[in-house]
Amino acid sequence: MKRSTLTLFVVMLFGVLGLLIAQAGHPLAPSEDAYITYRYARNLAEGHGIVWNVGEDPVEGGTEFLWTVLLAATNRMMGLSIEDAAQRLNLMVGLLAVLAMALAAFAFSGRRLLPALFATLAFAVGPLSYHIRAGFATPLFTLLMFLMTVLVHLAAYPGRQPWARPWSLMLLPLTGLILGLTRPEGVLFAGLTLIAAFILMDGRGRRQLALATLALLLIPGAIYFLWRWQYFGYVLPNTFYVKNAGEWLHMRYFPEIYALFRFMAPLLMLIGIGLYRLPPRDAVNKLIILAPAFIFPWSYLLIDQLQNLGKRFQYPVYPIFLLAAAMALAPLLPRGQPPALNRRNLALYVATLTAVGFILFAPFVALERMALMVGLAAALAGMQFLEGRFEDMRTQQFALAATAVALALVVFNAQAAFRLANSFYPTVFDDRKAVGGALAPFAQKGYTLVATEAGWIPYFSRWRAIDPFGLNDEHVAHHGLDFDYLDEQHPDIIMYHQVKNPHPPRWADMVTLLRDYAEARGFVLAAVVERKGPEDLHVYWVNPRNPDADALIRAITGHDEFTYQYKAGEE
Repeated sequence: MKRSTLTLFVVMLFGVLGLLIAQAGHPLAPSEDAYITYRYARNLAEGHGIVWNVGEDPVEGGTEFLWTVLLAATNRMMGLSIEDAAQRLNLMVGLLAVLAMALAAFAFSGRRLLPALFATLAFAVGPLSYHIRAGFATPLFTLLMFLMTVLVHLAAYPGRQPWARPWSLMLLPLTGLILGLTRPEGVLFAGLTLIAAFILMDGRGRRQLALATLALLLIPGAIYFLWRWQYFGYVLPNTFYVKNAGEWLHMRYFPEIYALFRFMAPLLMLIGIGLYRLPPRDAVNKLIILAPAFIFPWSYLLIDQLQNLGKRFQYPVYPIFLLAAAMALAPLLPRGQPPALNRRNLALYVATLTAVGFILFAPFVALERMALMVGLAAALAGMQFLEGRFEDMRTQQFALAATAVALALVVFNAQAAFRLANSFYPTVFDDRKAVGGALAPFAQKGYTLVATEAGWIPYFSRWRAIDPFGLNDEHVAHHGLDFDYLDEQHPDIIMYHQVKNPHPPRWADMVTLLRDYAEARGFVLAAVVERKGPEDLHVYWVNPRNPDADALIRAITGHDEFTYQYKAGEE
């Protein structure tokens, strides 16, 4: 086995093991909001179409069209439940993404072990490991964005593989099409990436890319767009009208997007050092390739970032910057054998031992990111200074110190990414799943549930459900929620999530309206369940005119594993 093949195998093995170990540390339950998509997928698999309520008009409330279709197809063909299908597909996609990172980082870093290992491990144990369990299409979206960036690299720098360029020019728009089918905003990233590719291509390459884009993206994309417009009845997804909320910019989300780039500060610094060492033209070209990943996260300022669990809107660009950092790191790592241990090289070995100390220190202490940046900059600058100062201590004499610094970088970034993934909100089933399951026996009676929590309760109960926030309800999305519309729906149960400082703030207006409606129409307060404390509540009301009202109240209150602030019949 060739040394380079063995190196690649090691990188892949560590990446896969890192992903599986990180997976084991996350809860098995998908996120509550993922069950919105699961409901659409189940209805599609059962032959009802992409509908929220069986027998009613289609509504585009899931915003993950391709993921919905994949879940439904897996359910029909393999007999898996929608939840199992989502977990297995996401794990498969996650593994493919890690392997793609290993291959790309290995190839683009000049077949170097440490840069490839750095990028692959930090990717495997980071947010991806959480997104796999969360149940959304985020791993697929992340993989497709990463592949588009890799394809631009191959098209712009075919290197010793000239055959890669024509294939890349064809696959770029095709991958962009799949990205747009996965999530609507994928069209924006695809467009930005194709613009970058057009800028980097020569005249012949631009003509080839233009023809491929027309045939593989624009025409099929237009066909899909016209179909979904006719099928759903609106130009844009239903969720866009809700999340846009009549504002052009939602600047309160600026800190969340800024936090992504703050987290990646060491990577950005390393990329900057790498660009500084390149010829100006090459540096500009590299920045053009990275530009879509810089711009895309800020596009989410255009909408309310509801359901941004695990920062799934921002972090799909993370592997793109990891790859760029690996490419920047490679030239900074000298090749060759370590120098002899003697008095002349004593300072070199002291520096190496210091770096090794940081490596041992890293897994146990959450080092501040600024300290990492300063240490990394000092180490790299010191190596460059010494290399230029002593003519007889050429590149090979710094191999040991450079390797130690790179190892420290690997450990620090990998453990920082792992800590980040474990800081995301853990999914644990609560009263919403229990109540949803308890209501399932009444599913065939045609009762209506109005619930702000549109995941677990509607999915497990199989009731006709009204989403008062409007994500899954076209009337609310376009005309708002009022008493008249609620009267038309004849709700049998009203449920809402009440918090002290809701996010977004208009959530409080909806909760107030639902509470006022329940009180005005004589609903019975069935239960108030504490979620995370006395000011984070799930509130349930039951229509006393329902023939099964007493049984419904028992279904809501008959659980011992939750903290009830109030139960009907108990004072």
